Amino acid sequence: MKLSRAAAIAVTTVALGLGAVACNDEVPATSAANPPATAQPASSHTPAPGTASSGKPGTKPSTPTGTAKPGSPAGTAKPTGDASTRCHTGDLKVDVQLQPNLANSAMVMVTNKSSHTCSVYGYLGYGGLLADNSPVVLKTARVAYPGAPMAATLSPGTTAFSALKWASCDKADTSCHVLAGVTVTPPDETTQLTADVLDTDGKPVNQLTVSAAGFTVGSLQPSNEGVVFTS
Repeated sequence: MKLSRAAAIAVTTVALGLGAVACNDEVPATSAANPPATAQPASSHTPAPGTASSGKPGTKPSTPTGTAKPGSPAGTAKPTGDASTRCHTGDLKVDVQLQPNLANSAMVMVTNKSSHTCSVYGYLGYGGLLADNSPVVLKTARVAYPGAPMAATLSPGTTAFSALKWASCDKADTSCHVLAGVTVTPPDETTQLTADVLDTDGKPVNQLTVSAAGFTVGSLQPSNEGVVFTS
């Protein structure tokens, strides 16, 4: 009877020991089963590519670049920019038209002689030519007349306008400039062209006397309205 109890106790102890071993065996199984659960972050990493597209904010700099293509509208604006490209010296013809009943006053007409559209804005620069074609530096005073400069977009054959006046002088005066021609520098250009100086009847003027004070220059305007110095 005592033996059977001892045997029973031994059996129970062995059974418990085996049960404990089985539990320990199951833990690795569960911990091995956990990696798949941890592997789910990998499957949750699969959405991450989708998040990577939201992470493509980093890529969005390139998207802005792609979006910069809407900056191509600025490139599309370039046609407008192209349409209003600054006129260069070689694009222009300048006439200085003397005014009737207004001594030493002229309307200056700047015409686009090129085959493309261009624009002028600001003030013209002036110089003189002597009879031997040598250049003369003239003083110029700019005035916002008849108002501030206005951009003039010139299609081929069209004209912008400005006013010009000067004081005449006695040819015997050493400070008097006796000009055989007038040179004009368009805004933002560094080269000159020779203007045609025309009398009130449209005929060429071969000689112009300009005092040491030089020229007073009005602003360029898209219209000839009011663009003549009256005093």
